[in-house]
Amino acid sequence: MAPTFSGLAIGAGAVTLYALASALMLRNLRNHSLVPLRILMLLVLPGLALHALLTWLQIERETGLYFGFFAAATLVALIMTTFVALAMVRLPVQNLLLLVLPINIVTIIGALTGSGAAGPMTGLDAPLIAHILVSITAYSILFMAACQALVLTYQEHALRSKRSIVTLRLLPPLETMESLLFALLWAGVITLTLAITSGFAFLDDMFAQHVVHHTVLAMASWLLYTGLLTGHYAFGWRSYTATYGTLIAFALLLLAYFGSKFVLEIVLGS
Repeated sequence: MAPTFSGLAIGAGAVTLYALASALMLRNLRNHSLVPLRILMLLVLPGLALHALLTWLQIERETGLYFGFFAAATLVALIMTTFVALAMVRLPVQNLLLLVLPINIVTIIGALTGSGAAGPMTGLDAPLIAHILVSITAYSILFMAACQALVLTYQEHALRSKRSIVTLRLLPPLETMESLLFALLWAGVITLTLAITSGFAFLDDMFAQHVVHHTVLAMASWLLYTGLLTGHYAFGWRSYTATYGTLIAFALLLLAYFGSKFVLEIVLGS
């Protein structure tokens, strides 16, 4: 469905605020300083409000709820950014916005300009809606963990090569960054476990419902995540093992949901 003029205006407003926040953070990064939290929130919070309104306009349809490729991507980006904004008050996660905000901009532009073949979902009962929301929340948290892994990878590489020392001083200590990564992984894996478990209740015929690839990839991702957490606490896995393991597991999860939706809706148009 083509966006209305109000939808375009709302999306443009959100993109503008996110772009301004990103530009401000990059400018301060070049000057080896952080943007004051209060100033950053003045841009991010109104952007989130507009983002939420646009996401609702994308999802809510007269005939049911629409979770097509672009609408779902916008919702995941919204939840992820909301988590980061809330966490920024107490945790050193401001650096994640440099990765998250551009993702928001891309998903919003995609939602405004793209279209998918999937139609609205009708007749949804409360348990199924709960499963969908838990699944999207799991994707959002694990997306944050993947972004944290990217920042951690950069930090470890810079420390080993002894480059960008001034920029590294803007980041928390390596131990703090690793602790935050594993906290995100725990939260994400617990939520993903709930999503996968509840999902089996709605599978009458896995092959007839065309979700076998989705289920197999999601389970493979879950096994990798749980193996990574087990290895960390049992054998002390950390550093590159933790970051690359996190990125590979998230790549599988990304293929499980958005990869299959992209192929079915955008490539095949079914």
